Amino acid sequence: MFGGFFEWWGTQLLSLLPARLRGSTAGPALIADAGTPDFVALLRRRGGAEQRLARVPADDASGTAKLRAALAGRRRGEKVVLRLPADRALERSVTLPIAAERDLERVLGYEMERLTPFTPDEVFWGYAVQERDRARARLVLRLTVVPRASIARLIDMLASLGGRPDMLETASPHGSRLIKLTHAGPRVADGLLSGRNLAVAAGALLLLVLVSPFLRQSLTLAELQDRLSAMAPRLSKAEALRGRITGAGAGGDAVAAETRRLGDTLAALAAVTEILPDDSYLTEFTMRERHLTLSGLGASAPRLISLLSADPRIRNPAFTAPVTRSETNHLDVFSIRAELAQ
Repeated sequence: MFGGFFEWWGTQLLSLLPARLRGSTAGPALIADAGTPDFVALLRRRGGAEQRLARVPADDASGTAKLRAALAGRRRGEKVVLRLPADRALERSVTLPIAAERDLERVLGYEMERLTPFTPDEVFWGYAVQERDRARARLVLRLTVVPRASIARLIDMLASLGGRPDMLETASPHGSRLIKLTHAGPRVADGLLSGRNLAVAAGALLLLVLVSPFLRQSLTLAELQDRLSAMAPRLSKAEALRGRITGAGAGGDAVAAETRRLGDTLAALAAVTEILPDDSYLTEFTMRERHLTLSGLGASAPRLISLLSADPRIRNPAFTAPVTRSETNHLDVFSIRAELAQ
């Protein structure tokens, strides 16, 4: 129980850090190496070194007995890792809007059928961040998937011997990959907490409670500041142009009257720029007698209709053509018609 508590506590602390500061390390573990066809080797990894405990045919009764004995002798807190050859895993590069980094696992789960020939329930999968392009607001990942059907027999065999794997480990051209496995059911407690351990656990939990709000607030403020800084140049240019037009000398009243009747183009452009999220941008903007036409690219075109409808400055937004998906940057290509409110 004590080891389980600190594993949970460490996971919670790591979740407070930016994704770029998180990492996965290969700790102490029993490794079931299925790299050789029809054979399973059991190794113990500790301090970065590996020691072979057994190597037996996967379908041999006496061999599985050796594996059972070795697994039964594993130390408290030792995870079981199923190591696979590189040809069991599939990898591909994935580009997403950088805003998706807040909940990558959920986003990748939703996108799995589009990115691979599988549903999320048909594969074990993991990812590694390769590039953060803040200028283009995009995130480049390396997605690794292992079909469940290809290793179901191995997992069931190890589970029957008392060593259900906690993780998959597979080699790739871009380095070793660790893929989490999730299993239903509560973890069996290793033992009761002693009085000293209980005090340490309570102190650690108190520290987490005290530190967590400050870390979250600091990270949120930093993110908001980055977004405001990115928007400032566009808003400054729009305001400067508007000031030059409204500050013109002769004929200012006539221009103002026509602007009220036909709509202020710069004000409309500034409003649209403010409404659209950072993961979308325009390639074409036209306005004729308060009728707007917006064309461009975005991470989610249907979301743009909702954002425009919610703003009182814009009325009746609708698509003028079917939304398509760009194969180059994996963004929605949209064309929207709307009206500028009076």
